[in-house]
Amino acid sequence: MQPHASPRALRAFVEVARRGGVAPAAQRLGVTPSAVSHLLRELEAGLGLALFQPGSGRAALTEPGMRLLRGIGDAFDTIDRAVADLAPRPGGGEVRVSTLSTFATLWLVPRLARLQATEPALRVLVATGTRPVDLAAEPFDCAIRWGRGPTWPGLEATRLLPETLIAVAGPALLAGGPAPEAAAELLRLPRIAARSRPEDWPMLISALPGGPEAGVLAPPPSLVFETRALAVRAAVAGLGVAVVDAALVADALQDGHLVRASPVAVPRPEAHFFVARPQALARDPHPRRFRDWLLAEAAVPGAAL
Repeated sequence: MQPHASPRALRAFVEVARRGGVAPAAQRLGVTPSAVSHLLRELEAGLGLALFQPGSGRAALTEPGMRLLRGIGDAFDTIDRAVADLAPRPGGGEVRVSTLSTFATLWLVPRLARLQATEPALRVLVATGTRPVDLAAEPFDCAIRWGRGPTWPGLEATRLLPETLIAVAGPALLAGGPAPEAAAELLRLPRIAARSRPEDWPMLISALPGGPEAGVLAPPPSLVFETRALAVRAAVAGLGVAVVDAALVADALQDGHLVRASPVAVPRPEAHFFVARPQALARDPHPRRFRDWLLAEAAVPGAAL
């Protein structure tokens, strides 16, 4: 069985690890202690690892638990800070955005400080999920969607970022050596996958020399997470190689938190799009300002690859 972890279980783990127990974590999360305990059991069963020392009452981490906390804890901090910083401003406009969690975590949230600097009166409310919201019936002004577009009836779609798959890893995993150029070399490294994107690894392996043959015999990934955002955080922590859209990790590559684990890049026909109802864009300047800011950020050199 492949290791897996849900975002809810990972959040519960981070809160318990930081607060030294189930009860304070449950209070922080607004759930019952039994619910937190259930999520921890689910996480340990999914990973096949003990994350807390036996007999510690969930107060002391094992070595794998410490590695996991180092790898993913700051991702939740980043989201919490970004949401907290978006406090209402007198006289400011409001934009309610629905987006995918991976896009929000890896690309949008790291750029929100620049939005606040350029549009200090614009209040952005961000909600994440995989379900395409109905912009005509639900309380959202716009959305970020992924697909081949523009194929969403009744919506105006603006292409933001094309998708190109690359393999990335923490610098220590390659030990300063060159990135593997052949499929067999890459497959010797531990691999991390996203349950939501099972086709990414086969597509990248097939593009490498010897890929079609090696892909048939490839073992399953070492770790499987629900989203690409979590897979990337695991790669930053040095747990293996992840395949992800180059645009989503451009900052991490530039900052040296990640390195390319293969020289191959695989363009896909999909992209991230800003979508909104034409009527909403015509009557309200705030979604238009948000769209224009997104386009400017997407045009920054290195933002797409």
